[in-house]
Amino acid sequence: MTARHFRQNSKSRLGSQPRFSFLLTLLAACSALGCHNLDGFDTKPGDEYCAPILRQPKFQDGFLPTGHPPDLELALTLNTDKLTSEPGRLRSNDAGTGLCGAQPLFQEAPLRAIPEVDHDAISGLSFGEGHEHDFFVWVDSTCQGTMLGVVSLLKNDQVELRLFKPAHKPVPNAPPDQTPGFAMFHFEVQKGGCDF
Repeated sequence: MTARHFRQNSKSRLGSQPRFSFLLTLLAACSALGCHNLDGFDTKPGDEYCAPILRQPKFQDGFLPTGHPPDLELALTLNTDKLTSEPGRLRSNDAGTGLCGAQPLFQEAPLRAIPEVDHDAISGLSFGEGHEHDFFVWVDSTCQGTMLGVVSLLKNDQVELRLFKPAHKPVPNAPPDQTPGFAMFHFEVQKGGCDF
């Protein structure tokens, strides 16, 4: 092999090495950050994720009228192509029986992404091994103001939603519509939508 031939082969190998290193780095970053194909969570036309409120009392605070049975149910649609804008919509079954009187608590309320969170360390928060992806949203109720939601896409194809309802410090014995609240929901997809 001539010296010239050796130099050309070395340049060829070195020229491809930075590209190979870049690909390895990209794959490692993708793995670390959890790059997943999430479109399997998208709801098909007519389908919805459906869930009753969890029945443990601590997961219902501020979401049910006093003395009311825990029958609040939510219907959720998702579009993971819009995780940075409007990834879904939420509606509830409590018109006439819930905190908002004749209106449901949520009426086709858009889930609104919180872009600022994507630039903070909290966006990498992990809720456990069974979680595929977690993200934060705002969602506007019809009478209880704007709530913070944490949506969790789970590896078993289910979805969790944690809702935080902010409010001023309540006076003693304040009714639920005047108190802060927290509720949790475990969703499963239902063909043809939820039964309400």
